[in-house]
Amino acid sequence: MNFNHLLTEKRIKIACKGNPKECYWVPTGRIEAMVCENVNVSMRCKKCNAREEAFLTRKEFNTHERVINKEVNNA
Repeated sequence: MNFNHLLTEKRIKIACKGNPKECYWVPTGRIEAMVCENVNVSMRCKKCNAREEAFLTRKEFNTHERVINKEVNNA
């Protein structure tokens, strides 16, 4: 599953290094709780191995938690 929707639009528009299209972002498994009930999810592009950090609110993380955990467990 592509997790591009978790990143900022500015980051999504940057072309993939290994492909003329956009990156295909997936969570790496490193998930950290931050201050003010925010959550940091480390992401990696499947095509070019670029790394990026996605910062989500607690509500956003709760919405996507099941699919993030499923993707991490499949990796």
